[in-house]
Amino acid sequence: MFRNWTSRLAALATLSTGAALAVAAPAYAAALTSVSWSLSNPQPSTSSVRYTWSFTTATTGIIQSVTFSVPAGTGGTPSVVDVYGLTGGTAALSGTTVTYTVTTPSSVAGGTSVLVSLDGFTNTGTPGTYASTVTTVVGGSSSDTATSSTVAINSNTTAVTVVVARSTAFTSDTTSFTMLMDPSVAALSDETRAVHLGIATNATNGYVLNVKTSQHLTGAVHPGSHITAATPDRTTGLAPAAFAPGMFGYTLTTTGLGTGTSSPLTSGNYVGYVTGAGDNVVSASGPTNGDAVTITNRAKIDYTQPADDYSATVTYTVVPSY
Repeated sequence: MFRNWTSRLAALATLSTGAALAVAAPAYAAALTSVSWSLSNPQPSTSSVRYTWSFTTATTGIIQSVTFSVPAGTGGTPSVVDVYGLTGGTAALSGTTVTYTVTTPSSVAGGTSVLVSLDGFTNTGTPGTYASTVTTVVGGSSSDTATSSTVAINSNTTAVTVVVARSTAFTSDTTSFTMLMDPSVAALSDETRAVHLGIATNATNGYVLNVKTSQHLTGAVHPGSHITAATPDRTTGLAPAAFAPGMFGYTLTTTGLGTGTSSPLTSGNYVGYVTGAGDNVVSASGPTNGDAVTITNRAKIDYTQPADDYSATVTYTVVPSY
């Protein structure tokens, strides 16, 4: 009999203890309410940002800590600024989780409004809309939880691209000219005609101006008759006083960035036009908003020049270097 009662009492004691443990376990895992998350500065990669969370507890319990999720790429070392509804504590960031740990946990009643404000965050560099999940920790396990309304981390930059097209402008005030010459009249035996050219370009390395003739001045009736070039090319100059009958040539002046490419061209001497590849007679080392080039053509004759219509075509070519 005694043994049976002893066994029964032991069993009852075990059942009683189990019942007591079952009754003592609180009911958690409810939803927090009024959950919000705000940023003092919502721009990407901004540092020294304050994050503030607020929520209302759902159940009564001894809250040991609260975790808050943050976007991937969030950085910084958070420090506690304001805490309401909980006792003092510390904050730490690990990965995408911020943990506020209560130094001396105490019971917090359900329906308590809680605010946790932390300084020192660096926002994620990825613009987007984000929410934060808030979870209270009681007894070492997650308890009440809920997700905040979203916040927008918006880009604070505007990419600006200005595309400047390659552009070169060229003008000439003369498409043709005729010299009416007569060796019996001094004023008609030595004539000049000026051609004014304009050049503008945004080429980084400037430009060169090339000049060439289709042929030396050649007679229409007598193709074997010519008015010869003043010099073989731009490298050899002829002083104005040395310009002789039977010659055709030019001199040039420039204003702006471009300059003559040889000393004869910069000293006012005359040179002859060349055929084929021509001569590079003006060059500029950078962009120019408007260079002016004046090419002064000169022809001189006497009675030894056969009567005829002499012609040629002079071509001006601007070659920009971008």
